[in-house]
Amino acid sequence: MLLRSVLSFLLSISTLLALSLAERPALAQAPASNPQAVSLLQQALDTSGMTVKSFRTFTANGTITYFWAGEAVEGAATIRARGGDQFRLDANMPDGARSVSTDRRGGSRKGPDGKLVEIPAHNTLTAGILTFPYPSIAAALMDANVTISYAGLVESGGRQLHQVRVARIFPEDADPEGILAKLAAVDYLIDSQTLLVVKTADLTHPKETLTESYTHEVEFEAYAAMS
Repeated sequence: MLLRSVLSFLLSISTLLALSLAERPALAQAPASNPQAVSLLQQALDTSGMTVKSFRTFTANGTITYFWAGEAVEGAATIRARGGDQFRLDANMPDGARSVSTDRRGGSRKGPDGKLVEIPAHNTLTAGILTFPYPSIAAALMDANVTISYAGLVESGGRQLHQVRVARIFPEDADPEGILAKLAAVDYLIDSQTLLVVKTADLTHPKETLTESYTHEVEFEAYAAMS
């Protein structure tokens, strides 16, 4: 089962420059990280126009395409984010408004019926990739508790993509079987020509259990520099 959401947001350079930035300590490479993988994430970050700094908030408007039962359904969307892990999406779809809000402690979603449904914590450990991918990349590059590895080149849509995996390291007593590490792993697919992130991938799970996993992908396209 593949759950896919395609976000096509045109973010202008002026918008990026308007983000509220806060200085952070110098870049710290994660233990046992692959130098090529770290370099690719850094190049993707540099190409995006952002830097290895955190920011407080941003808002962007665009379109979102959901793939439901093999059918593409498009609507207008607004995303709001704070830091690298707090995210909210409001989408106006043909069947009504839908909202999703997450952070690392949990989250909730609201459908056209207006009912609020809690998202289990095991589905919010990688909440940062739901938004523009570069804040979570910046956070990973500065986090001593993640390891960054290179999985090689893969082909998608006629393009060669570098696959870079970011995996969080948890204390052995907190994660003796490596379950949390698996839940928190994220793959970034970087176009070998443009060096922009074109896809992120992680695992999502049914509400009732975290032992059953499905691939969840977010695709990014229609990058453009404006103004």
